[in-house]
Amino acid sequence: MLLSIVSVLFVLSLAAAYEVSFDNRRWVIDGQETFLIGGSFHYPRATPDEWPAIFSEMKANGLNLIQTYVFWDLHEPTEGEYNFPDDPKDPANLVLFLQEAQKVGLYVHLRVGPYACAEWSNGGIPVWMETHHKETIFRTDDDFWLQKIEDFWDKTFEVVSNAGLMASSGGPIVMAQIENEYGNIEYGYGSGGAAYVKKVADFATNHPISKEVPIIMCQQGEGVGTTPPENVINACNGYYCDNWIERHSASNPSHPHMFTENWPGWFQKWGEAVPHRPASDVAFSVARWFAKGGSFMNYYMAFGGTSFGRKVGGPNIITSYDYDVAINEYGYRAEPKFSLLTMLHEAIYSVQDVMFTMEPISSTNGTNCEIQSYYKEDKCVLFLSNIGVDGEDCEFYGEFKIPSWSTSIVVGTSNTHNAHDGQCSGMEEIYGTKTSLEEAEQPNMVAYGAAEDIVVGELAIKSTVAVPTSKDAASDTVIVNESPLEQLTLTDDSTDYVWYTFNYDSPADSTSSVLEFELATSGGVGLMVFVDGELKNTERAVSDSTSQLEDSNYATHLSISIPLKEGSNDISILSTSMGLKNYGPYLERNRVGIVSDILVDGKVCDSGIVHTVGMDGEGRAGVVKRVGGERSDKSLIWYTTTFPSPADIADRVVGIDLSAMGKGAAYLNGNHIGRFWDMKAGDEGCNICDEMEYNGQYEAARCRTGCGELSQTIYKLPSIWFNKEGENELLLFVEEAGEGDMEVKIVDVKMEPSAQ
Repeated sequence: MLLSIVSVLFVLSLAAAYEVSFDNRRWVIDGQETFLIGGSFHYPRATPDEWPAIFSEMKANGLNLIQTYVFWDLHEPTEGEYNFPDDPKDPANLVLFLQEAQKVGLYVHLRVGPYACAEWSNGGIPVWMETHHKETIFRTDDDFWLQKIEDFWDKTFEVVSNAGLMASSGGPIVMAQIENEYGNIEYGYGSGGAAYVKKVADFATNHPISKEVPIIMCQQGEGVGTTPPENVINACNGYYCDNWIERHSASNPSHPHMFTENWPGWFQKWGEAVPHRPASDVAFSVARWFAKGGSFMNYYMAFGGTSFGRKVGGPNIITSYDYDVAINEYGYRAEPKFSLLTMLHEAIYSVQDVMFTMEPISSTNGTNCEIQSYYKEDKCVLFLSNIGVDGEDCEFYGEFKIPSWSTSIVVGTSNTHNAHDGQCSGMEEIYGTKTSLEEAEQPNMVAYGAAEDIVVGELAIKSTVAVPTSKDAASDTVIVNESPLEQLTLTDDSTDYVWYTFNYDSPADSTSSVLEFELATSGGVGLMVFVDGELKNTERAVSDSTSQLEDSNYATHLSISIPLKEGSNDISILSTSMGLKNYGPYLERNRVGIVSDILVDGKVCDSGIVHTVGMDGEGRAGVVKRVGGERSDKSLIWYTTTFPSPADIADRVVGIDLSAMGKGAAYLNGNHIGRFWDMKAGDEGCNICDEMEYNGQYEAARCRTGCGELSQTIYKLPSIWFNKEGENELLLFVEEAGEGDMEVKIVDVKMEPSAQ
C-alpha cells in the first residue's frame, strides 16, 4: 500500500506543487520512484558563500537529499525574539540555505527538533530555557516545555512555508523531524518519557505541516525498551543499522526503513587523536542497509565544517567538525571515501527499480556468507555479503570471491522470475565495497603550506587584563554574594568566563594551603587560580557522564594547592567553559562554575564572593577597561596584528596555525574563529586501518592517527571574512600562554597524495 502525503494545490511560488509518498520499499516524489541517499550539512558550520560549492559536491557524490537541524538557540537567542535573517552573508539565513540546496536538485529532510545534539552547545536548546525557567524539565510532558517547542515549530514552518520551501509550493522540503534520539535516554524519565513521546508525536502529526510531508522521529526504541508511536516514521542511527530492519518491519510493516544517521566518521575532543573510519567499512554499512530492505540512508555528516565561535558542545570538542567525511572541513573531496561511496550510490540507483517491488529474499552460502536477492521481470540483483572477520573469502556461484567484511552487488538475468538459489544467469559484479577500491581515487590528505604572500606582522600586545580584586565589591559592574553563584545563572552563556574573587586573611605564611570547592562540569570547566594577581595554579575538570540522572549533582570536588602569605590575600578564580554538554537526559541541569562554598584550609570563606562576568576586552576588540601589569606567566593577554589580503583571496582556501599560542580564542575582523588550545593527544592508541584488511564492527577508538600531536593545529579562515581592501585585523585572546615564542602563520590548505 502506498501512503501519500497530499500537497496543497495553492502554489506560493513559481515552482509546481508535488506530492511526497512512501511505502515500505520506496519513496515517490513528484511521481518519481526513488531511494533517498542523503547527507547532513549544518548551515552555521560554513559561511553562505561556501554553501553552493558544498551542495554541488554533495550532488556529485551521488546524494539526492540534504539533512539539517534547525538550531533553536540560533533562531531564538533571546526569549520571544526570533532571528531568521535575510542577510545573504549571515550563516543563520536558513531560507537561503534551503534555496541553495534546491538549486542543485537536492531534497531536504528538516530536523526541527528542537533538541539537536549535533555536538552543539546545550544540544541547541537556548540557555535561557534553564536560567529563566528553573522549574521547567526539558524533554518531558512539562507544559511550559511543550508550549515552547510548539511555538518554535510553528515559527520555523511559518518561515519556510512563507518562503515557498515546502513540497506543497514546489520547494525542497520532503520530510520533517520532531525530537531526536529520545529513545536512547527515555529510560531516565520513567513514565513521563513515554507520555512526552506520545504528546510530541501527536502534536507533529496534527500540525498542518503533516498534511504536506511525512513526520520522522529517529532512534525511538523498536524492541529495545521503548515503543515508537505509530503515527510517525521511526528511524535508526548508528554505524550499522541493517539488523534493525527486521524489528522495524515487525512493528511498522507499512513504513519505510530509514537510516537517518550513518556515521562515516566521528568527532574529536581536545586531547584525543584523530578518528578515522575506513571508507570500505562505511560502504559495507550502506550496502548491507540497502541489501536488507532500506530505502532511506543519510550520512551524518556529508560535510561537517567548522564550529565557529562558542557554539561547539561536548564539552571539550575541538573547533574543527571535519568528522572524517567524504567532503572535508575545507570543502575538498576526501579520498578514497568520496569516490568509493559515489560509485556505490550510482550502483544502488542503477538497480533500485528492481528492488522497489519486493522484500529481499535472504539465504546463506556457508558460515558468514549471505545473499539478498531481488528480481523484477527478467532482471535480478544479488547482494553477496561476507560478514566474517577472519580474513577468509566467501565464494559464490564458483566465480565471485567476496573478501571478509564486504558486500558486492551483482546483476544478471532471471529466466524463472526467481532470483533465489542461484536462478540468475549472466551475472556481473557492478560494485564491491572492497573490490571497487582499486577503481577509487587514491588516498589523499590535507596539506598545509605557508602562504608566502600573506605576511602577518609581529604580534603586539594590545592589552593585558587586570585580575579582579576584592576591592571591586564596591563597583556596580560586579555581583557580590555570600557564597559562589553558578556560572550560567550569571552569564546566560553569553561568555565563557566568570571570575570568583574574595579576600582571605591567612594566619601564617604557607606554601601549600588548600583551596576546596565543588566545580560543576557540564561545561568542561577550566580553572586558573590567582593570588594577589599572580597565576598560581590551573585545573581542568571534565565530566564524560551522559547519565545525569536525578540524584547526580554533576560536580567534581577539587582540592587545589596554593601559596599564601601571612595576612591579607586576594584570591581570584577564573572559571572557563568549553561548551555545554549536548547529549543525555536532564540537560536543564547543565551547570558550570563553582557550586559550593569555598574553603581555604578547611575554613569557609565568608567575606563575600565578588563575581565578575565576562573577560575584559570581550566585545570591545580587546580594549580593556582595566589594564593589568605584566605577568611572568603571560596569561590573559590580548594580542593583535594586521596583514593585507592577497588579490585572489576569494579563490583561496586558507587557515591559521595557532599551535604556538596556547589556549584562548581567535577573531578575524571581528568574526569569531573559535576556541584554540595546544592540547596534545596521548602517545598511545593510534592505529592506521588498512582499507582492504579492515574487518569488524567500527568504533572511534579502533582507527586513529596523530598520537603525541596537537589535537588541532590549523583553524579555518573563511575567505569571506577577509577585507577586500585595506588591512585585516587578527585578534587573539590568550588565556594561557603556550611554550616558546608566540607566533601565528597563515597557511594555504590543499590536498596531496597520502602516504598510506
